[in-house]
Amino acid sequence: MREVFAEAGPALLQVTLVGIVLGAGLPALFALGMKSLGAGRTVSADGSTFVSGPTLPGKVGAAVCFSVVVAAALFGIVIIVFGKQMFAS
Repeated sequence: MREVFAEAGPALLQVTLVGIVLGAGLPALFALGMKSLGAGRTVSADGSTFVSGPTLPGKVGAAVCFSVVVAAALFGIVIIVFGKQMFAS
């Protein structure tokens, strides 16, 4: 019985780490992209209108964050669709 848990331990750790990275990391990266779009924006005194748009560094940072999120989503789709061909042994 102890051998089963010794073999399952590293696999459980890998699944947990991937779950944390993909489950919390990608949404956090998306939120960082949204925050970076708001960087440098000024709002009117009553809070109803934006006086200026996002800055160039904010747009670049957002584009990088969104690109990583989209790439990870596309990679997941590729794994789902072509997983049998890619990992066939």
